[in-house]
Amino acid sequence: MKNSLLLIGLLAMTISSCGLKGSGETVAGPQLLTVEFTGAMDSTIQNNKGKAKLLAVPADVADVEATVIDEVEFETNEIPFSVEFEIPVDHVSKIKPEIVEGAPVKYYISMDWDSNADGVQDSTDVMIDFDKQFPHVDITQLHQQVYVK
Repeated sequence: MKNSLLLIGLLAMTISSCGLKGSGETVAGPQLLTVEFTGAMDSTIQNNKGKAKLLAVPADVADVEATVIDEVEFETNEIPFSVEFEIPVDHVSKIKPEIVEGAPVKYYISMDWDSNADGVQDSTDVMIDFDKQFPHVDITQLHQQVYVK
């Protein structure tokens, strides 16, 4: 009986000191956000290298410069294609102007890509289709789409 109580006590102490899944403990680490660039491929891609950025701004402030959360270089010869952005755990603290904890944040995507390799980024290149939809993303969703033309 004494041994059983000792064994139960040791077992209870071991379980309480371990981080059980669902016990309220969270693992702090960066989150990955996959963004698929989709749309009709109108032109031939001559330059397959481009950059995409995940940007953030305080939702209740107008006319401020966006904070770059992550920048990803990509290579592709076709549309659709996907990129993965790494969102650091502390990214909200880096947003300027500084925001209060819990305040809403807007996230969106930008793209720099001279897809036709003429040395100029203009309307003849593959670009985000703002007419179809503004490239807002929800970082709580694992997979997002941004339309290009």
